[in-house]
Amino acid sequence: MKRNYSRIGMMVLTILLLTAGCTTNSSEITQLEKSGQTEEKTEAGETLSVDELFTDGRMELPESGIVTREQMNAIAGTDATYQFYSQDEARNIAYYWSYEGRKIQNPVEQNLKVIFTDDNVENVKQAANGASVGLGVTLAKENLAAPAKLTLELPQKWDADLVILCKLVDGVPEKMCDVSMEKTETDTTKLTFQVTEMGDTYYLVGGNTGARESTDAGTEEAALQEEDSSQENADTHTCTISIECSTILDNMEDLKKSKEEFVPSDGWILYASEISYTPGETVYDVLYRACREADIHMEASYTPAYSSYYVEGINQLYEFDCGSLSGWMYSVNGWFPNYGCSKYEVSDGDVIEWRYTCDLGRDVGDQYYE
Repeated sequence: MKRNYSRIGMMVLTILLLTAGCTTNSSEITQLEKSGQTEEKTEAGETLSVDELFTDGRMELPESGIVTREQMNAIAGTDATYQFYSQDEARNIAYYWSYEGRKIQNPVEQNLKVIFTDDNVENVKQAANGASVGLGVTLAKENLAAPAKLTLELPQKWDADLVILCKLVDGVPEKMCDVSMEKTETDTTKLTFQVTEMGDTYYLVGGNTGARESTDAGTEEAALQEEDSSQENADTHTCTISIECSTILDNMEDLKKSKEEFVPSDGWILYASEISYTPGETVYDVLYRACREADIHMEASYTPAYSSYYVEGINQLYEFDCGSLSGWMYSVNGWFPNYGCSKYEVSDGDVIEWRYTCDLGRDVGDQYYE
């Protein structure tokens, strides 16, 4: 996994996961980084091509579920979506993973085998307000190369109008995200959800909420108004960004005394704020502009080895200010990228979170070193 190196020395090698590169000119850095990526492929002698691996954008997974680094490298940076598919013969459940090539900037091996289980499902259903249907899926512990979507095609229709994904935290189901559900004419159900973490058993549970589609004039009028609004804002691109350091509040004994005044009482430096962006801009471009507009201090330095910049400090809080494993990290839609923020191009609706970690990311949800 590519991470940023600190100037402190090799003793902080593990700090590399803390955050990634930043730049104030997204067009220039994009060209630079794409050039570096091409050179890396050439030096590695990788000759795999998309046409060799995929048929109509799909590749069948081997029995092991392993997609090699070289295979991921073949689609890295490309402007297309690719699927890796397989099927659980015992349950007759087909599944496939979808990756956007442009979101893969640091290819790593992926273990995409899905194991289905009924263990604890009934308990989870009961705890989830008596859900009527449920299924457990176990995913291998893996550092995702990019945010991915997982689609399951079940051989029966689910009697539900709402499905969520959750996991057990201290024995209690905790919601992770909503699940998109499509019931087909062939008495099957297709479930799709965003995967931002792996290495556990996750549960899809659903039921009927009693909601019904309305076709009255008021609903139709509201739909037309929404459509008109969407057309008016077709050229407007927005995302959401927030900055917080609440982990410091639980580790004040490790914080440098001179930095106490820069820690807000509730940990929030910038509450979630919607911000406009221009297509092609990166997470750093958004961070830079958000900090400038809110008059928040930020400092970054360039790392030639990775053609990117390292976010050293925000609001006068720097790496190592709260212990040897502390520093800034970012996530997008719940996923912690394994590459620099200047490599991550923003998409409409992205939720960008900058968080200060005191424990190498473990305290803010990054699984890499767990």
